[in-house]
Amino acid sequence: MKQPPWWAPSWEVGSDNDPDRATSDASVPDETWHEADEPIQLSDEAILAPLEAEFGQVRSKERVRDLAEVFTHQREVDAILDLMPDAFGAIDIKFLEPACGSGNFLVEILRRKLRLVSKHDCTSQGQYEYRLLRVAASIYGVDISLENITEARARMAHALLSHYQSDANTIEPTPGFLHAAALILGANIVVGDTLNKAHEIELCDWQPRPHERFLRVWTHALIPRDPFTFAYPSQHDDAEPVHYAAMTSPGAKSQPPGRRNRGTAK
Repeated sequence: MKQPPWWAPSWEVGSDNDPDRATSDASVPDETWHEADEPIQLSDEAILAPLEAEFGQVRSKERVRDLAEVFTHQREVDAILDLMPDAFGAIDIKFLEPACGSGNFLVEILRRKLRLVSKHDCTSQGQYEYRLLRVAASIYGVDISLENITEARARMAHALLSHYQSDANTIEPTPGFLHAAALILGANIVVGDTLNKAHEIELCDWQPRPHERFLRVWTHALIPRDPFTFAYPSQHDDAEPVHYAAMTSPGAKSQPPGRRNRGTAK
């Protein structure tokens, strides 16, 4: 699928900042796939635990009553998203659902964008996992209910891992991928009141960089831009881009000092 004419990446294709440049050479041998003898079962607790143990939670009838929630049926979700097929033309196109509920739109957006990522198009497992993470990092959701957010995160995690299982089959996800996915979902799918307190919501812009790295920038992206600078107040939380597998390693800075709760549903 071609990228839409109304969107362009923030880097020049083939430049030093192109996140696909360093790993796009088809002559690079595929020697870094961690392949098992049999297909990996991603429902196994040992693989799902890093993501779903943190995010799993059951919706209660009391919550639906107290928040007057209305959940969009799958047929309406499909009908709405079918109206903008070109929005699924590139893995880095961003989506925001300001009242995401338990994630009906988020999950379908993720599934459609994951179709752009295939093991057969990647020369290494690192490149494959990085592209999957870029898809997840481009989707944002906000909801006033903590229970909705935890459920949306779990559903997103399940959709991401289901794609990995069906596409890569016998390839086992690396621990770095699982923890980076949990970090991204925790930062992008957050509790907040977009109607009355949008100015309090900080979101992370996961800017892709070469060599399977991200540069993380936090912004109050839901408030109007500064009319004089046309920019959002922001802070680079990484001195330099960080490889996705190192973002949650011991000693690595997963969140900036003094801002540990940002992007989490506390």
